[in-house]
Amino acid sequence: MLSPIVIFAYNRPEHLKRCLDSLQNNFEFDKSQVYLYLDGPKDKSDHAKQLLIKKYIEALKVSLNLEIKTFYRQKNHGLSTSIIKGLSEVFRDHESAIIVEDDLEVSPYFLNFLNNGLLKYREQLKVGSIHGFSYDLNITSSTNYFLRGGDCWGWATWKNRWELFESEGSKLLNDFENNPDLKHKFNLNGAYPYFEMLERQSKGQVDSWAIRWHASLFLANKLTLYPSSTLVKNCGFDGSGTHLNNNLNFPKKLSLKLNALEDIEIIESKEALDKLKKFLRNQYKIGIHHTFLRFISSILDHFKFR
Repeated sequence: MLSPIVIFAYNRPEHLKRCLDSLQNNFEFDKSQVYLYLDGPKDKSDHAKQLLIKKYIEALKVSLNLEIKTFYRQKNHGLSTSIIKGLSEVFRDHESAIIVEDDLEVSPYFLNFLNNGLLKYREQLKVGSIHGFSYDLNITSSTNYFLRGGDCWGWATWKNRWELFESEGSKLLNDFENNPDLKHKFNLNGAYPYFEMLERQSKGQVDSWAIRWHASLFLANKLTLYPSSTLVKNCGFDGSGTHLNNNLNFPKKLSLKLNALEDIEIIESKEALDKLKKFLRNQYKIGIHHTFLRFISSILDHFKFR
């Protein structure tokens, strides 16, 4: 009953190796069907890095006696198209899937939590996805919690929920524009500019499948289950990928405890939502402050004032 693991990679062999090393620490890994999607190279530098990735993957297949279905794209599609196209292909043959990007490091209990979550909530259509990452919110009940919408750092979903995904950002924007209250809730009452991110995606200013996934599930009033302690760490904020350095204070340590996946009411946690709003409001202000300082620093450098 294990769901397939779908890994998306591009041009970071060291990140992918760390990701796969952490996945191998999961009991379920070598018993699962694994798919690896490698987006096509943009230039000679990408080509050289991808040769290292391919060599590493082929050696891993032999050393672990593991069947990894590899899809090496000849053309560069970009992250969004790569993920959307890849998942649509996987869901032709599977009813659920676990999705990981190459810049994630996971806990030894990551696959256990996501597989059990997929089984537990398979028939609960109110639940749109299961997530491995969790914010440091210090929930008083020390339990797992639900939040409205979707998420993208080590997650899992079902085929019939993925069918809710709307790829046209303009359609999602129209649904929000027709409901100002819902738009305000989507922005967590002003704590974080999700709607503005969706606008930028619709205008082609950012290439984000994740904001469309979040908006699609949010508009469908679906919930995502989060673990009480994070099972995922994002190692991609080192300037190596699409997303540059990020100032958000995300959890640095992975949970090394088995999550019992206890029964909880399938409603959005008010405590988690309130604490998330406070967390993001504070961190977003810090992010703006740091961005402003970097901007001023670049101006000073440009005009050689220091």
